[in-house]
Formats: sequence, C-alpha cells, structure tokens
Amino acid sequence: MRYGRSFFRKGGRITSLKILIFIIFLFFLTASLAPVLAPNPPDRTELSLSLQGPSLQFPLGTDHLGRCVLSRLLWGASASLFSSIGIIGIVFCLGTFLGVISGYFGGGLDSVISNTVTIVQAFPRLILAIAIAGVLGVGIVNTIIALSLVNWTEYARLARSMVLGIKERTYIKAARICGESHLGIILRHVLPNIFPSLIVSASLDISVMIMEVAALSYLGLGVKSSTPEWGAMMNLGQAYLQTDPRLVLLPGAALFFTAAVFNLFGDKLRDKLDI
Repeated sequence: MRYGRSFFRKGGRITSLKILIFIIFLFFLTASLAPVLAPNPPDRTELSLSLQGPSLQFPLGTDHLGRCVLSRLLWGASASLFSSIGIIGIVFCLGTFLGVISGYFGGGLDSVISNTVTIVQAFPRLILAIAIAGVLGVGIVNTIIALSLVNWTEYARLARSMVLGIKERTYIKAARICGESHLGIILRHVLPNIFPSLIVSASLDISVMIMEVAALSYLGLGVKSSTPEWGAMMNLGQAYLQTDPRLVLLPGAALFFTAAVFNLFGDKLRDKLDI
C-alpha cells in the first residue's frame, strides 16, 4: 500500500508538470499568434471610443485613447514572454560559460571573474538595472541588455560552485590521465553534471524576468509607452485606477498568472529532477 501511494504521488507530480508545460505552450502559442488573434490593431487610437466597456468589437473594452485592451494584452504577451526568454538565454549562456571556466581553471582567471561577480552583486539587482536602462535609454533591446548585465552573476556563481565540487572527482582525474583535453572534459563530464541544476534555476528565473521587464516598463525605462506591454499598460492605466480599474487589473492579472505558472513549473521541474 505504501508503494502504491508513493507511485500515485509520483504520477500526480508528473501529470501536474505536463499540465503546466501545456499551459506554457499555450502562452507562447498565443503570443506568437497575437497578430492573428487580436480583434483590432493594438495601436489604433480613436478618442471618441475611449474608456468604453466590453462589446463585440472590443471584448475587454478600450483604454483612454480608444485602443482595444484585449489586442494590447495579446501583443503585450509577446513582448513580455519573448524578451524574458531572451534574457534568460543570454544570462544562462554567459553566466554558465564564465562560471565553468572560473571554477575549472582557477588561478588569476577565477579571481577576476569572482571579484566581478562580487562587485555586481554588491548592488541591488533591480536598482542597478534601472541605472543601466536609464543610461542606455528606452527600448526593448536596451531593457534586455540592462537586465542581462545584472542577472548573469547568479549563474556564474552557481556554475563555479558546482564545478569546484566536480573537478577533483575520480572520473575527472582519470580523464586527464587518459589525455583527454580540457574542452573534452568540460563538454563530456562537467556540463552534463551541472546542467540539470542550471536548467531548474533558469526555469524559476523566467517568472522573475517577466516581473523585472514589467517593472522597468512600469517605471518608463522599458519599452516605449506606446508599445503594448503589460508593465507599460499598468503605468498608463494607473491614472484611471479609481474610475476604470480594469486598465490596471487586466494587465496585472495577466502578469501575475503568467509569472505564477512559470514559478510552479520551476518547482515541479525541480521535484521531477530531484534537485
């Protein structure tokens, strides 16, 4: 009976993970098909239709400029999701590369990379991102650059710590004795052992990146105010919070639900990989 319950719990965990993967697939499918699914152009303004309630033409109503809220939410999903995935891809590759070579080779290279990580992490991450975005200027590319510059350190530190624990193991020493190159050892023996932990960290950080992209846009340092993006929509809608709260609540709900799903996905993936 004990084994039956254990198997059931394991099966339930796998099922919930598959459900989350399906929901995430729907997120990206919706974001990719935003030009097709959006009932109206997201940037078409018509002041005579401003702040209207839901209708057949505008299923979620219009904003203060008469733009379709549903269309802007759908296009905003594309900006939020793909920019966050781009940031995760950059910091994952950069941080892992620097962390691996730092931990594997050690010496002066390790000292330089470790000190750089320490300096960057000495500043509050979002505050530093705001400062960099303020220097670079408004735009989605500059947002990606700013957030990438402050988030790679987590992966570098994690990769370095794991490599330090791996490189002195017997099979690594045996590979060196057999004449295998450093690159071969890293690719065949080091990366496969640290990759699962890094993937779990990346899956958990997607929700963080979504929130940080929205935060910069909300502060006016992310995308341009006319660009459909959930944080920017909340910024524009806050002036009408008392008279028409849906302009803030709808993008806020989309942001919360998306971040929650990715966070749950990261937790379930960590359980599945037993990390």
